[in-house]
Amino acid sequence: MSNNNSPERVSEKKVRAIALQVVVITILAIVFRQPVIMLILSIDFMFRAIISSKYSPLAVISKDFLAERLPFRSKIILMRPKKFAAAIGMILSAAAGIFGLAGYIMPMIYFTSILLFFSFLEAFFKFCAGCLMFGILIQLKIVNEDICLDCKLDIGK
Repeated sequence: MSNNNSPERVSEKKVRAIALQVVVITILAIVFRQPVIMLILSIDFMFRAIISSKYSPLAVISKDFLAERLPFRSKIILMRPKKFAAAIGMILSAAAGIFGLAGYIMPMIYFTSILLFFSFLEAFFKFCAGCLMFGILIQLKIVNEDICLDCKLDIGK
């Protein structure tokens, strides 16, 4: 657990390994046009955003296997913006899955492609658009900075 004085943190290597898995999964969902894949992915995002990453299969694979095998730099980063980004991923993947199941393949591909693009940026370039949005929301005072005392300072580094 964390408190306001000590915000929850996570390994950047683990986060980037999860993003790499999301890249592969979203490519498979697009190639095979399988909305169920996106709904399963949305459940994984839900675990990481709302419940606990210890229940996320992608987080477990990253932590126990994948992260240590990738050449990413190991750095400890703030968890709260990553949870915000995971919530956005949950919404995008759920929308893709729902549209796909309803037979609307183009909207499914659209939402999946957005998720693919931003996951690719996280995995290969360490750029988290959700984290940037989170910092902007704090600066605009839409989100209370007490939620993540360090975030305002870390955005822009």
